[in-house]
Amino acid sequence: MRRVAILVFIASLTTFAATSSTQLGLNLAKCSVGSKKVSARCGTFTVYEDRAAASGRTVAIPLIVIPAEYPTHRAIFWNPGGPGGGAVDAAGAIADGFAAPELMSLHAHYDIVLANNRGVGGANAQQCDLSPPAHPESYFLQMWPDALLKACRERLAANADLSLYSSSISADDLDDIRAALGYPKIVLDGGSYGTFFFLVYMRQHPEHVESAVFQGVAPPGLLLIPLEDAAGAELAMERVIAACKEDAACQAHFPQFKEHFAAVAHRFDAGPIKVRIENAVTKQPEDVLLSKEVFADRLRQALYTAGPAAYVPLIIERAYLGDYVPLGHLIETVTQGLASGLDLGLNLSVTCAEDIPFITENDIRRTSAGSFEGDARVRAQQRACKIWNVKPVPASFNQPVRSSAPVLMISGTDDPATPPNYATRELRYLPNAKQVLLQGASHGDSTACTDHLLVEFVLAGGAQHLNTASCKASFRRPPFATSMDDFLKSFD
Repeated sequence: MRRVAILVFIASLTTFAATSSTQLGLNLAKCSVGSKKVSARCGTFTVYEDRAAASGRTVAIPLIVIPAEYPTHRAIFWNPGGPGGGAVDAAGAIADGFAAPELMSLHAHYDIVLANNRGVGGANAQQCDLSPPAHPESYFLQMWPDALLKACRERLAANADLSLYSSSISADDLDDIRAALGYPKIVLDGGSYGTFFFLVYMRQHPEHVESAVFQGVAPPGLLLIPLEDAAGAELAMERVIAACKEDAACQAHFPQFKEHFAAVAHRFDAGPIKVRIENAVTKQPEDVLLSKEVFADRLRQALYTAGPAAYVPLIIERAYLGDYVPLGHLIETVTQGLASGLDLGLNLSVTCAEDIPFITENDIRRTSAGSFEGDARVRAQQRACKIWNVKPVPASFNQPVRSSAPVLMISGTDDPATPPNYATRELRYLPNAKQVLLQGASHGDSTACTDHLLVEFVLAGGAQHLNTASCKASFRRPPFATSMDDFLKSFD
């Protein structure tokens, strides 16, 4: 996958020569990344956990710098999203061209800086094991199993103030990293929550932004996680239904996909349903209860990219006929992918402070009405945030970001997480921004055309002369699946 905001199935091919240190500031040593052993510097940047007090516990932020082939003292900072995704984890994949290909295309004249947010990876990782493979009965029933979440919070809170891991504080960490590395201005390259985080950085440190490229735009003040998930999931499902209807093979195999999906979704109105799965540890079949919150969210996650989405009609048809094995396979795959790709504790530290406190009951009714997800997803996170118990950020945080920096925003028309209307609304506050609509694409989809456009934009320092309509029709959905044979490959 291009972005690791959702699922991470490729490990970083990185050899470190440095370890974390309690010494404040940079602690880097020579290393190599990727199968080609690209020269880099790896290590940490250490800050005080409480920046305001400037004393006490420290946080070692994982950091990798891949120097430009022809140094110009310019840099691109990349953030994959989440919250909770780690930039350094993708170093090997980036160096080998498997992830964020625009970075290595710009590598001749730009340093590539991969800096995690505080609480992601390393010695201070806020990771929670909420989906132990031996106990699927817990994570098929709850997205954040209560007992597991309580235990994780207690463990992490013993050595961290979980309220000090917000986007604003991480943005100040990032600017310290920029200053320590000696860059007057930087290019920001983010996907999903990475766009949110970098917009926060642009608000706090506008004088240090050269330009920004965003994919799957989640603007502060315009999008609250997970409030809009229900409407986004409904939109994405409607697009899959329409695409299936227009596809001769899909229509032939699943002529009643729309009706059968509605029937399967309504089964959860009476409560959790029993599904048969294979226990990942014992390798034995077992029955577990699948709740609506887990069903709706994991299906929504599967719609993030076109590969897994191509299997949805088949999975729903099998479930409609009473065979829940493929659906269980999807739930298991997506859940374990999220667990491996995100530090889930940090995800809650951010969203429980910045989003959940500002969601009203009227908001929930407005956004969930008429959707297959309903309010199940947002209620689940409200419950989790009560357990996580962090301080809300000031209400002023949720104001739209205004910036005069050049910005290029790429949006997929079928995106269930960050529908394109959010980027369109943010354009009002970014006078030097342009939006590219990628027809039929979802949250993690891109094309060679959009990759080239990103590079052209960064090199030009703006979008004034770009043909932003040139990539609109460059995306092609993969064929709809009629068997589960290559299901796991669809996530690559």
